[in-house]
Amino acid sequence: APSLPAVPEEDESRIIGGRPCSVAQRPFQVALTKRGQILCGGSLVGARWVLTAAHCRQPLRDLQVLIGTNTLRAGSGQVRRVSRLQVHPAYNPRRNDNDFMLLHLDAPVRFGPRVKKIRVATRCPRAGQNCSVSGWGTTKSPGGTWAQLPRDLQCAQVQTVGPEQCARAYGSAVTPNMFCAGVPQGGVDSCQGDSGGPLVCGGYLQGVVSWGMAVCGQRGQPGVYSNVCRASGWIRRVIGE
Repeated sequence: APSLPAVPEEDESRIIGGRPCSVAQRPFQVALTKRGQILCGGSLVGARWVLTAAHCRQPLRDLQVLIGTNTLRAGSGQVRRVSRLQVHPAYNPRRNDNDFMLLHLDAPVRFGPRVKKIRVATRCPRAGQNCSVSGWGTTKSPGGTWAQLPRDLQCAQVQTVGPEQCARAYGSAVTPNMFCAGVPQGGVDSCQGDSGGPLVCGGYLQGVVSWGMAVCGQRGQPGVYSNVCRASGWIRRVIGE
């Protein structure tokens, strides 16, 4: 599979064709940073729990979680360390299958207008659902010298794509634990820097940004998301809610 490693130095781009949005609209969105660099996105699913992608895994001592902030500037939002992490037991790094990881925070977050948890989808997505994806990162693709890191959270509207259309783009690389979303004309997508971030449909966390093609927002090449409905039982068991 054309997987995209979550390494800050190699980030090409993230939300393409999106617009700045407020964390008040996405109060469950968190940023996972490694030594001060944006590494991945994530979603608050409990007072001490964040759901992200397993391929974002890094040594615990290097990780920080920023909560309740639009910007990645120091001193904004709530900051937590990760006390432990749990990778999905069926995660397959070669195929990016079951690309889920739960982070246990060292202290509970303080809930408020800009910090809320999101409900985890137990129903799997239908084709043609309107959803939104969010994250930080460059807003042009490919990266290189003119990659821009927006300071503010970016959001984009995408539609879920049925398994047949998804398979036309990626063949057998897509398993039932994944689904695709994008826009038919291209130009709107999430890319690797948003790995682990939320795809939200109808108020539920439906997908975790997992992988896609290296040049983002290509026509006929939608983004690929880990299918949260398939992991909802595991999530509930781990976080004990």
